[in-house]
Amino acid sequence: MIFADLHIHIGQSLDGKYVKITGAKTLTLPNILEVAKNVKGLSLVGVVDAHSTGVQEDFKTLIASGDLRPLSAGGYAARGLTLIPGHEIELQVGAGNAHFLAYFPSLEHVQKYVRALRPTTKNWQLSTQKAFLPIDIWLEAVSKAEGIWFPAHAFTPHKGIYGNCCHRLSDVLAVPPNAIEIGLSADRGMAESISELETYVMFSNSDAHSLPNIAREYNTFEQVDPSFGGLYNLIEQKNKHVVRNYGLPPKVGKYHRTYCLSCEQIIKASAPQLMCPDCGSIHVVMGVLDRLMSIADRPMGQHNDSTYVHQVPLRNLPGIGPKMYEKLLKEFGTEMAVLHHVSAEDLQRIAGEKMADWIIKDRHGELNVEAGGGGLFGRVVDEKMY
Repeated sequence: MIFADLHIHIGQSLDGKYVKITGAKTLTLPNILEVAKNVKGLSLVGVVDAHSTGVQEDFKTLIASGDLRPLSAGGYAARGLTLIPGHEIELQVGAGNAHFLAYFPSLEHVQKYVRALRPTTKNWQLSTQKAFLPIDIWLEAVSKAEGIWFPAHAFTPHKGIYGNCCHRLSDVLAVPPNAIEIGLSADRGMAESISELETYVMFSNSDAHSLPNIAREYNTFEQVDPSFGGLYNLIEQKNKHVVRNYGLPPKVGKYHRTYCLSCEQIIKASAPQLMCPDCGSIHVVMGVLDRLMSIADRPMGQHNDSTYVHQVPLRNLPGIGPKMYEKLLKEFGTEMAVLHHVSAEDLQRIAGEKMADWIIKDRHGELNVEAGGGGLFGRVVDEKMY
C-alpha cells in the first residue's frame, strides 16, 4: 500500500530565501522528507516548487550527500520515501486564471522545462507564479521535458479551473488531462456530477503550506510502482480504480459554501446560492458546492466509501492536543499507522475510550461536521449537538 501526497509546497530554500510566501519557514525540503516519512507515514510525495532556483540547489545538495538517490523509473529515493519533483503554475484559461500541476522524472527534466519557460515568468525563486503564455505552449514544454500534468484544486473559487474559468474542460483545453486534483472543499461524488470527469483519475492532496498540514488529504495506491514511472502509468492509463482518496469532509473545506462579503457570513440556505438570499448582494465568495450544483450535468451522487473516505487529520480531532498527538506517535509510530492500522483496544489503552472512539469514527468517515466557507474552515462537532 502506497500512501501519497502529491502537492506539498516549500516555504524557504536552505539559503534562507522565501519560496512560498505564505508557507512556514520550517517547510524546507529536508524537513518535508523527515515529517512525511517519520511523522505522517507517507511513502510517496510530490514537491511542487522544484522549479525554484533555491530549491534546485537544495536538491543538488541532498543528491550529493546521498539523502536523495535517483530512481531508474524516475523520482528520488529518500531513505524509504519516494520524492517526485514538480511545479505548480498559474495560467490564464478561458475567462480566468487557474493553477496547474506538473511532475517530472528528475531535476534535469525540471531544468529543461524551466529553460523553455524562463522568459514567461518574472521570479523563478517564488512559488506558483503566473506565466504569461498560452496554455498550449506550457503543455508543449511539459511534454518535451517528459512530464505529466493536471489541474490543481479544480473546483475552488480562487484559481480552480472549474471554479474560476469554465463550465467544461473541453471548452478551454484542446488537450484534455487524464487526471484532476479535487481540492479540499469537494469529494469524488461531487466531482463526478460533471460527466466529462467520469473516466478521470482523481487525487486528493494536502496543498500543504506548513509541516503539520502534510497529508491532511492523501491517496492510497495498490499495485503501483512508487516512482515517477508508476505515477505516469497510473495517469496515462486512466487507472482510476486503483486510487483511493482520503480527504476532509467537503463541509470542512474553507470554500465549501458561498460566503457573503457584505453580511460577513456563510450562506446556509439550500445550495446553489449564487448571491446572498438575505441582503441580495452579488459580492460573494462562491462556494464549491454551490458552483458545482450550478454547472453539473447529472445528479450529485454520494461518495463511494470504497474510493473516497471522509477523514479529518489526527491533530484536528476534538481533544487531541499536542501532548496526546505526541503520545500516540511515540506509541504507534506515524499518523498513518494510527489512522489505518492500530486496533481500537490499543487506542483505548493509550488515548482513552472517548479519544479512541473519535479516531475509529474518523477512520471510517463517520464524523459530524459543520460547514465552512469564504476562507473559514468548517469543524468537527460532537454528535450530541444534533
